[in-house]
Amino acid sequence: MLVYNGAYYHIYNRSNAREIIFPAKDSYGRFLKKYRYGLDEYLDTLAYCLMPTHFHLLVRVKTEATVQIGYAFGVLLSSYT
Repeated sequence: MLVYNGAYYHIYNRSNAREIIFPAKDSYGRFLKKYRYGLDEYLDTLAYCLMPTHFHLLVRVKTEATVQIGYAFGVLLSSYT
């Protein structure tokens, strides 16, 4: 994932075959907790929308450590699902 310090991005991810990725209300909180833990130091989150089958994030990159952002997203997505 190629990103630039100070740039804004719309990041989204959708499940396969419309599978539910947030099956219960507490699933949203678990996802956000993992997101904050892994990505808060790299991104300013301006807005997010979590839906049962997908999510959207509006973020601004706040670091030059762009390789770590891709790695942190990989960890988030594989550890949550």
